[in-house]
Amino acid sequence: MPIRHILQTTGGLMLLCAVASGAQAADKVVLLQGGSIGTAQVAAGAEAYLDNCAGCHGEDLRSVNSNAPDLRGPTFQYSWVTKPLEETFHKIITTMPPGMTGEIDPETYAQIVAYILNFNGVEAQEDGRFPQTAEEVAPMDLVIQ
Repeated sequence: MPIRHILQTTGGLMLLCAVASGAQAADKVVLLQGGSIGTAQVAAGAEAYLDNCAGCHGEDLRSVNSNAPDLRGPTFQYSWVTKPLEETFHKIITTMPPGMTGEIDPETYAQIVAYILNFNGVEAQEDGRFPQTAEEVAPMDLVIQ
């Protein structure tokens, strides 16, 4: 469909803006300052994410549930990067997954967060390690460049 037909529809302009902003967001680099994630953590986190999170947040981190936010792209950048990582990590370990809080061990939570961070552009390091407690996460920050 030609672009002018899209713009003529009610939501066309909003769709075009969303596509454009997504393209801009993809060009940005996300850095984890004050810490690291490990390649083994990311691999284990991918599997743990599929088992524990994908039912609501989607296999590709794009939400499949109206109550669960996307964990990628602009939603990630504006919700994870704009507040302390410690706060986000604490929320995850104390509320996720709904109805199963406390059933996931701390190492698995760290792996899942490492996977989400890596999916959004944070580079994994062979000897990297994302911590298992909010207190250890406190000195870390996400920065977009």
